[in-house]
Amino acid sequence: MKLIKLFFLLISVTLSAQEVPRIKLQDSTFLALKKLEVKTEVVGNIATTTYTMRFYNGTDRVLEGELAFPLGQGQSVTNFAMDVNGKMRDAVIVEKELGRVAYESTIRQTIDPGLLEMTKGNNYKARVYPIPANGYKMLSITFEQEMIASNGKHRYTIPFNFQEPLDFSLDVLVYNVAQDPKVISDNPYKLKFKTNDGILKASVRDAKALVNTAVVLEFPVGNTENVTTYDNYFNVYKLFKPQTRIKQKPKTISLYWDTSFSMKFRKLESEMKLLEAYFDYLDTVQVDFIAFNNATDKTKRFNITNGNWKLLKKEIESLVYDGGTSYLDLENTSSDEILFFSDGMFNLGELQNGFKGGMYTINAVSSANHQFLEYISNQNNGQYINLNFTETKEALHTLKTETFKFLGIDNNRAISEVYPLVNTAITSDFSISGKFDTNTTLQLNFGYGNEVTEHVEVNLVKSSFNSLVKRLWAKKKLQALHSNKEENKAEIISLAKKNHLISEYTSLIILDRIEDYVRYKIEPPAELKSEFKERMANNANEETDRLEDIEDRRNQLFEDYLDLKSWYATSYPILTKTKKPQPIIDPVTPPVVQPTTTVPEPEEATINRSQTEEANDIIVENQIDSNKRIVSGLILDDNGLPLPGATLILKGTSNGASTDFDGKYAINAEVGDIIMVDYVGFYDKEITVGDSNSINTILEPSEDLDEVVITAYGTQRKASISYSVQTIESESIESKSMSDAVRTLSGSVSGVAITNASGEVGASPVITIRGASTVTNNTTPLYVIDGVVVSDDAFKAVATDTIDSLTVLKAASATSLYGSRGANGVLVITTKEGLKNNAEEINALNDKIKDDINFKPWSSDSDYIKILQAQTTPKAAYDKYLELRIKYRNTPSFFIDVADYFDAIQEKELAITVVSNLTEIDLDNHEVMRALAYKLEYFQQYDLALHVYKEILKLRPEEPQSTRDLALAYESVGNYQKAFDLLYTIIDGQLVEKDLNKRFYGIEHLAFIEASHLLQTHKKEIKLNDTQKQLLKPIKLDLRVVADWNHNDTDLDLWVETPKNKSISYKNNRSDYGDRLSEDMTDGYGPEEFMIKKGLKGDYEIELDYFADAVQKISGPTILKITIFKNYGSKNETKEVRIYRLDSKKDVLEIGSISF
Repeated sequence: MKLIKLFFLLISVTLSAQEVPRIKLQDSTFLALKKLEVKTEVVGNIATTTYTMRFYNGTDRVLEGELAFPLGQGQSVTNFAMDVNGKMRDAVIVEKELGRVAYESTIRQTIDPGLLEMTKGNNYKARVYPIPANGYKMLSITFEQEMIASNGKHRYTIPFNFQEPLDFSLDVLVYNVAQDPKVISDNPYKLKFKTNDGILKASVRDAKALVNTAVVLEFPVGNTENVTTYDNYFNVYKLFKPQTRIKQKPKTISLYWDTSFSMKFRKLESEMKLLEAYFDYLDTVQVDFIAFNNATDKTKRFNITNGNWKLLKKEIESLVYDGGTSYLDLENTSSDEILFFSDGMFNLGELQNGFKGGMYTINAVSSANHQFLEYISNQNNGQYINLNFTETKEALHTLKTETFKFLGIDNNRAISEVYPLVNTAITSDFSISGKFDTNTTLQLNFGYGNEVTEHVEVNLVKSSFNSLVKRLWAKKKLQALHSNKEENKAEIISLAKKNHLISEYTSLIILDRIEDYVRYKIEPPAELKSEFKERMANNANEETDRLEDIEDRRNQLFEDYLDLKSWYATSYPILTKTKKPQPIIDPVTPPVVQPTTTVPEPEEATINRSQTEEANDIIVENQIDSNKRIVSGLILDDNGLPLPGATLILKGTSNGASTDFDGKYAINAEVGDIIMVDYVGFYDKEITVGDSNSINTILEPSEDLDEVVITAYGTQRKASISYSVQTIESESIESKSMSDAVRTLSGSVSGVAITNASGEVGASPVITIRGASTVTNNTTPLYVIDGVVVSDDAFKAVATDTIDSLTVLKAASATSLYGSRGANGVLVITTKEGLKNNAEEINALNDKIKDDINFKPWSSDSDYIKILQAQTTPKAAYDKYLELRIKYRNTPSFFIDVADYFDAIQEKELAITVVSNLTEIDLDNHEVMRALAYKLEYFQQYDLALHVYKEILKLRPEEPQSTRDLALAYESVGNYQKAFDLLYTIIDGQLVEKDLNKRFYGIEHLAFIEASHLLQTHKKEIKLNDTQKQLLKPIKLDLRVVADWNHNDTDLDLWVETPKNKSISYKNNRSDYGDRLSEDMTDGYGPEEFMIKKGLKGDYEIELDYFADAVQKISGPTILKITIFKNYGSKNETKEVRIYRLDSKKDVLEIGSISF
């Protein structure tokens, strides 16, 4: 039986108002809502509404549904229930992380769970499973609202917008109201209130009702002051008519305008009316206008005189609403006043600094972070204006007058824990809750600034009349704690669990079996509590077993790390010979050598550090004078194997030789001469010539391979460009103590021949790069210094102590970069001085010299991309995208594909804006957010990616991938200590207890490698304790490939075909050549990793096997991130990131090849 995960909506979604609750299936049909029962109760200024819904699944598949809905200012969910085995079962409060773990684990066992979570702002998601095939699922959600008075009245909306007939019922009950409520909206349901036992009641019953019109009720505020108590809790509600104080008119205003996608459905007309009225009142004012979405636009200044704001109005009306929301770059201003138009739903970065002066937060969308907007306005001596229910006249009054505030209570030992906090702004009504020990008098203080202008005395008398009072107090305390939520996390969880409150750290969960409540230690609803306590008492030994299991897991990890260290210390390839070959010590016959003879090679040959793989790269080139003494012999490694292509130079001259395929050499030398021997990856050695004409030499491998950087370059977007490149860094240059650049090349770069054409001492040396053109008999390479082409004399005159790096581009492919001028190869010098003065030009050149990482391009064949490709300009394509977005606004893959399109046409900023919409379309969907973070990394927007990864960790702390992702994000922004500390929490087994089922076993191994890499590259910036110093050592790898993906419960497999035609996969994850593949991650996210310490010459083919049709996700197709490192841990490390969208069209994705 296949689980299909889909999405349905209640009431409205973030981006558009009043959507129908429905589940959309893969074939574009919908799961139907068949029955809707609504019950609303109103007591004083508190309204409670319960929606009970019955859905029908007409398919033959079991479905999981997700129901998402926003609530308005002052609203909150109080209960969630679902039918379990034919009976409605209430949810219980659980810590959010535990709730997710319990829910997802029970789903994997195909057992009935339900989970309701609070997301950003005041938005909620309910996840429901199972919705049976050809069957019904019933659930109910209850929310309550503390209504705010406006013009002496309370207004309450029950939203409906269902387009198909329903079996519908509505009951509205109103308690303790002297006058009948009014239905001020259209009343197609013919609601009429009747009195019954002092309760006003209106009811509707209709088996085939078209429920597409919201009900808006208006209640006159009876008592201007209402005091209720319950045990030692109190709640005071008071209606105010404060004396107003007109504030001084501001001379300068900073007007911040949110243009993110979530603001597209703002009530722009209401905002414009308010600005029109305010500017007319101010008459003359200077306005700095700052529009922002995922990025902040430049400030535009408008000078308004005589209330004329036409230019500013035109600017606002021309704005396009697109992209995510970042407050990161919103800077403090020196303006007298700040008008902040936003929904408060920042998702790519929060405010870094407070604002000076009065700050008014103004919102005109229903789905908003009301609590945040209230908080920052109160903190900045301003007020929150919600234009969803505040008329222009009342909003203008707020802007014209000083802020009337609650200034605290008089000291009273009998009273404690009073909320809200001091300095809360008040418009027309106010409520306060607290605790009291004995009957007493409460003295409330109100006023402007710090000046108390009004006192209110309230008598508190204990009673047990209304238990709602305790709940109201708990909600107000919870709101106060949320102002510093991370510091108050433990207290928030405790308060929420005691008072059945959903919060940012707690959720509502329903489980099917008593065993599941016991397993996760979640206290069940009342009907199961007795059995729960009995079973818990019988499970006393389970905790001991659990702790022992955790300790065993941690011990196993450290054994795994020993295995990793052993792999790294092993010399590869592992040979089958049992006896180590001995160096040849007999005299050898000098090889027959012809002057300036080059062994041919394929045109696109590349270079590699591996000694055993360089046989085809040999150049034997020197001038042998048979009339002079000839010294010959073998150059071997420490295993007695020949080193073909080693360079020998007679010290003080330009005369030299190279070894042949068997490591043999011959050179003219006299007694006392010094022969310098050099080979890539080995320490240099000097040989003093004695009486013998035969000298065999063994070279020792270098421990520090930073001396020589050898990479192969390739693949640009529009053409297949491939360069064979070798780079020598300054440390290696200086260590050679050579006087000029030419001698520095000697023996350092395979495939470069330096000869003395005339054979005369002191003659200018000739440089030839393998592959040089012989058509014109001119083999002189092109010389480039600091990005500028120079003569060969200028190149040869460069002193070695001025060189930062020297790069060789092989001839055959260098023409792709320099045209015909590069036919004989290119020698590129970057000087230390040039790097300081011409960094931009030099970096541009380096950017063109890319690693030979041949990614297979991925492109969407979706119809919408074809439409964009048909447009003639980027502007036309963007306008067309905005049209298409209406249809695809809830489709994550649409934004990813379109971003790739704009990236392909060199419109990077547009691409970033488009993809940042992912965080707007589905709040707190960790899979969508992870896809966004991947793309932001690809676009090198590391600060934005860091914020997204922080949010993912908050959402999914139970998954070690969240910690690892954030650690790597910190590394990207240069916070290496934070990165290391997070990785070490994984390495040390601190997260093992969150993964007792070993779903993500193996991620610790990657964290170990990544932490070791940090020590290699940034050791001086990381503080270690003694245990860490002992455990972790710096590492270097020739090649490392990492696959990450954004979906949970999705199995992808990384495959690598090596140059030795070895297939490395989860079935065969090691080879005798040092190839190593990490553990197979079958339950989602990855990561999976391939690495090799010393790469072999040839191509490493990368593929991915995936099973995209196993689970359908509301977050769209799986997004894959491939990261390829060459020279991992070396100074010349390169990193390439590619993002792929996976679908079910094929089982194997060809990623591409990496050449050595």
